[in-house]
Amino acid sequence: MVDGFRMGGAENKLAELIERLDRQTFDQYLANVGPDGPLYERFKSTGVPIYQCQRRNRFDIKPILKLKKLMHEKQIDIVQTTLFWADFSGILAAKLARVPVVLSWETVTHEGDPYHYKLQRKIGYKLAMKFASGIIAVSHEIKDSLIRRRGIPPDMIHVIHYGVDLNTFSLNGNPGKKREELGFSHDQIVIGIVARLEAVKGHKYFIEAFHQLAPKYRQMYAVLIGDGSQKENLKKLIDKYQLQDRVRFLGIRRDIPELLHAIDIFVLPSVAGEGLPNVILEAMACGKPIVATRVGGTPEAVLDGENGYVVPAGDPAALASALQDLLDDAEKRKQFGLRSRQLVEEHFSLQKQLSSFETLYVEMYQKSIN
Repeated sequence: MVDGFRMGGAENKLAELIERLDRQTFDQYLANVGPDGPLYERFKSTGVPIYQCQRRNRFDIKPILKLKKLMHEKQIDIVQTTLFWADFSGILAAKLARVPVVLSWETVTHEGDPYHYKLQRKIGYKLAMKFASGIIAVSHEIKDSLIRRRGIPPDMIHVIHYGVDLNTFSLNGNPGKKREELGFSHDQIVIGIVARLEAVKGHKYFIEAFHQLAPKYRQMYAVLIGDGSQKENLKKLIDKYQLQDRVRFLGIRRDIPELLHAIDIFVLPSVAGEGLPNVILEAMACGKPIVATRVGGTPEAVLDGENGYVVPAGDPAALASALQDLLDDAEKRKQFGLRSRQLVEEHFSLQKQLSSFETLYVEMYQKSIN
């Protein structure tokens, strides 16, 4: 179950899981309880039946009853929910339908995000979690947060890190062709950010850091990949610092692997709302050094001083200092990039993630019927 088909990390990872899950072992059905969106076509392309169960208003309980009926008809053994309204309505419906295993896939902690501290959400999560069999957390930081903020018993939480496709995001890309397409020469250093242009992603702090470094590093450029409500504000900040020729907006792109190969340093300056950013793993798989903020599970993938640097959120000076260290040392960029790839291969492969999910499903179901 998913709370809408928005273009988000959690939604994309769910689609990926549906695409790759072993269909000899698992029959799948997808229920959407949120708004339609750009990812609908991707979910549709999986061939898994989709059931639309949206509510008409906040007091509409018909979707819960529809979900209960669906679970009965399809003899569902396991319900897995992703994002808030799917958690709430799905878990209640599964309880009414007496589904043996009910799992919530927790992808973000929402630490520092006031929206997710609203009373109705606190109450909703508390009620839903009473009926859940378990929670799948994408990082140990999320597990700790769930224990601390929601009082979830530790043995109820299973940590399964995100995984990245090692073939799609590999070391075998051709950066020269994409750099030429973007208008960058081999001797220029290109910094890349792949993230929605929203305040929570912290782009403005990166631009502040870039501004501090710009006079010294004339060969430094940046590309911002993504779109969002902060685009005009960010453009104004770039205009203010006269960086129009050095910081470029590329919009929403479908060639992320090629773009990651074309950059030299990957940055994610988020200030909140991260679980384990999948895009960091993708950049690591492409062999890139990382500079990221200490938010969510990021420090579980970016090992400070090994494959990149982890800096405090909302601190342009710290961001600039970390970038300067990499700008000054091409050999360090290379070594950090190689370590990034090694870490992904060892701990964050998509195959390892899929295997962990499939093992958990079988173990939880067998436990429920014994």
